[in-house]
Amino acid sequence: MKFGGMKVRNEVPIEEINDFILNLPEDKRDSWAEVTEILKEEGLISMEDDFSTIDDEMLDAQVEENRRI
Repeated sequence: MKFGGMKVRNEVPIEEINDFILNLPEDKRDSWAEVTEILKEEGLISMEDDFSTIDDEMLDAQVEENRRI
């Protein structure tokens, strides 16, 4: 999974992550960014820098568009 250009790696089984999220207070589950930060702080996930503003699936179209500019 990627989140905001970061690769997310599960450090525990996905079932444990799901249970953890389901047990968070509802107001903490409103924002995926907040949930991700909590999971990271709790050591359930880690995030690896893989940041790029380029959408790999659209790379050809972006290159072509830049040629026209």
